[in-house]
Amino acid sequence: MALSVHRSVSRVRSAALAVLTASLCGCNPIDQRTFDPQAGRPPKVAAPALPATPPGRPAFLQIAGGTPEAEYGPQVEKATKLALSRKRNILFIVQGMAPMQKTAEAETQALQHLTKELVSPVASHILAAGARPIQLDMRVGSDPTVQNNMVRIYVR
Repeated sequence: MALSVHRSVSRVRSAALAVLTASLCGCNPIDQRTFDPQAGRPPKVAAPALPATPPGRPAFLQIAGGTPEAEYGPQVEKATKLALSRKRNILFIVQGMAPMQKTAEAETQALQHLTKELVSPVASHILAAGARPIQLDMRVGSDPTVQNNMVRIYVR
């Protein structure tokens, strides 16, 4: 009798083992994607940031280099007062652009000259018209499409 009990227990064990083995065949093994779904996939490259002022957007004001300050100063102040009367918390983006130069040193000199001679005086006229310093965003850069120094004023 002891022998038959032993055989029935072994049959139960082998049946349970067969059931467990069959159920494990349908499982996915643990791998690196179990914990990180992006593992092993190539990274997605983010799109480049768009410029603050799209090229197709017209400027609020545009001043060419070489224009006398006595000529553009009153116009800048008048336009600034008009813009401030319509929207008190307006942002003035003063963007100076110079033509590309052959060397980095020449580029630096051109941008410093542009800032000193054109961008800063325009900004001082905007501030004199009643804008607060926090409402002024000044930028200077080189542009291959520009032939002469210029300042463009955008509003936001």
